[in-house]
Amino acid sequence: MTHRVFHAWDGLNGEIGKQIDAQAPCPISGQHAAIVLCDRDRYGYPLRTVISQTTGLVYADPRADNDAIDDFYRSTYRRFYKSASKPKWKHTARNAFIAGQRVEMIKTLAARGAAVLDIGTGSGELLYVGRRNGFDMQGIEVDQAYAQFGRKCYGVKIINESLRSAFLPEQHFDVVTIFHVLEHLPDPKQALSKIAATLKPGGYVLIEVPNIESLDTRFRQKWHPGHLFHFNCCTLPALASICGLETLSVHTCPRRNVVGATLTKPHTPIETDWKTLVADNFKNTWQLLQGQAKQNWYANWYERLGRARQKLKRNLCEWTISLSEGNRRKLVDKVTRNRAA
Repeated sequence: MTHRVFHAWDGLNGEIGKQIDAQAPCPISGQHAAIVLCDRDRYGYPLRTVISQTTGLVYADPRADNDAIDDFYRSTYRRFYKSASKPKWKHTARNAFIAGQRVEMIKTLAARGAAVLDIGTGSGELLYVGRRNGFDMQGIEVDQAYAQFGRKCYGVKIINESLRSAFLPEQHFDVVTIFHVLEHLPDPKQALSKIAATLKPGGYVLIEVPNIESLDTRFRQKWHPGHLFHFNCCTLPALASICGLETLSVHTCPRRNVVGATLTKPHTPIETDWKTLVADNFKNTWQLLQGQAKQNWYANWYERLGRARQKLKRNLCEWTISLSEGNRRKLVDKVTRNRAA
């Protein structure tokens, strides 16, 4: 089951493969020309997903208004999709392991004492681990319960607002991290522009989003209703470029499940032609997704089976280490020590 806030489509102009003028323009090109990719979300509920004919960016159209989306993430999202108002112990173990990885990434970009902002910080494990490694950490988390949990449990600084509503000082942070958040935001262009404004010249952005080209996610499973935008290695740098950010590196993993990028705010603004960055991207993405739509359910079954085994093994490890420690801070410390060993 999914949540009705994302189902703003009235059912019209939903024929798959049809060329339409999308209600919302592509945030990269500002153009409305699009083709309908799918008319249902992964749960079977009505959701129109389109691909921009100018850039190849994939997005949900139409979308609910910004206030409705913010309110959903403020009070409902974690309970709706995670069945919890605070992180489960196994999630704390997982978050701690990932936080250790991400702090190592931050260390390659900034020295101790650097001001770091984590957007969509959840329950705050990255802020806690980053602070222990000498960084001046601050987070933004729209969910009220999770923000309160992070403050109380780890003593970290969390702004309990949406990125759209939060006040951020100009040219203040050395590093901004935003992992698996941008795809949920109703205006990613406004979000990256706000990040650029709060970043010091020469500062960095670490970003990660799901990859629309994923080989492990079957076509009908790609359309999570909360994922309003679907990026790839072309569209993410193109969007960053029109927001005043330069892409230093962009990468994905062997099965292309995610897109990660390191961005920077140049000391002197540079002109980047987004059209060059997305040249042929519409054609390539459209063909790839058409091919995936025709695959049978058992396509790539062997890789999916391997992924299921890895997930089971990870869950067992998380539960085992969670049961060994009854204090959240000590659990995070234990996981990060074990990872570093």
